[in-house]
Amino acid sequence: MAFLLGECLLLDRLKEKGVTQAEFSRRMKCSRAYVTQLIYGDSKMSLEFAINAAHFLECRVTDLYVLEWSSDRNE
Repeated sequence: MAFLLGECLLLDRLKEKGVTQAEFSRRMKCSRAYVTQLIYGDSKMSLEFAINAAHFLECRVTDLYVLEWSSDRNE
């Protein structure tokens, strides 16, 4: 049994904090294109990036993605 990363909730967290994607990318020292890739599921955050994003957005790392339960660890 394992959790899988589902939908990225970064855009929701940004809206809650009133932070634009441009401001977030500047503060996180990454490109705006990368932030867009995260939001649309084209890329997944590294653990290091997720920890720093959660710190900046004052949320938990687990608040950045929908966590999906899987009974098959190999999925």
